[in-house]
Amino acid sequence: MNEEAVVSLIKDLTSRLSAVAEEFSGRVERVDAPADARPDVVVSLAQKARTLSDQRRLRRRSLPAELFHEPAWDMMLALYIAHDEGRVLNVKSLVACADAPVTTSQRWIEHLHKLRLVNRVVDSVDRRRLEVSLSQNGVEAMEAYLSALP
Repeated sequence: MNEEAVVSLIKDLTSRLSAVAEEFSGRVERVDAPADARPDVVVSLAQKARTLSDQRRLRRRSLPAELFHEPAWDMMLALYIAHDEGRVLNVKSLVACADAPVTTSQRWIEHLHKLRLVNRVVDSVDRRRLEVSLSQNGVEAMEAYLSALP
């Protein structure tokens, strides 16, 4: 083989390798993209609720809690996550999720119950405790809100 033929062959192979490298580079970028940036990956409503809840806790670590004091919203997020996991929360657990005084949290639970967003039932094991869960209206309201989020 003469020198010109070898140079031509090397240029041809280099061009082909570049095309292959570009193709694989594009594939790697699509695979490395965060799940929420990929249109083919659907984020579940429960995952959106978990993300919102995590973000709220993160804000409280950096900024004064009274700036973001919404115990009812914290409880609704916790109840939706529990609903997704097939769990029911007792009042004590729900109060802990709200990051508010017990009496304030209990008033909010009562208000959410009056709005028919939550159900309250006496714990079958420990009759002193109340179990709280989202009502069907509460589930539908949360899913409507979470579905509307990007």
